Amino acid sequence: AQYCGFLFRHEGWPLCVHEKIVIQLAAIDWRVLKPGDFYLQVVPYLKKSPRIVLKCLAKDKHNVEEVVIPEVSYTSIFTLEWLSTFNGERMGIALENCLLTTDDKIFRVPWDKVVNPEFINKPKIIENTPQLSEALVNGVCTSPVPQECLRSDLE
Repeated sequence: AQYCGFLFRHEGWPLCVHEKIVIQLAAIDWRVLKPGDFYLQVVPYLKKSPRIVLKCLAKDKHNVEEVVIPEVSYTSIFTLEWLSTFNGERMGIALENCLLTTDDKIFRVPWDKVVNPEFINKPKIIENTPQLSEALVNGVCTSPVPQECLRSDLE
């Protein structure tokens, strides 16, 4: 709801930022991880829906710690508050950099850069609840993006 009517500069957000993948489908070589680094990966889970796990360097610095993210947290993963809460519940070095990948490179990106998407347009923020409920139908944004915003980006 907070992004209703906004046109993302990188349309794949939050799964990717431009060509950089945020949610991994395969493990990243653990030797790339440094203290404070983490990455998110989708993994199979029994015969149920896949799960999202957070992977980071273990305290021994030679293994990977894997934490299953509860499904109830999925709607808040891409916030600064989520990582802050996660860090508060664990022992050790605070996590701050998310590893993003492309076909051949790994990027260490501060979490605040991942969770703050860029927009092509920034419409006036909907402040009152009646307008918000009109803009959202069954959780789907129905506010149209102005044509001039689409044209200017194509140019």
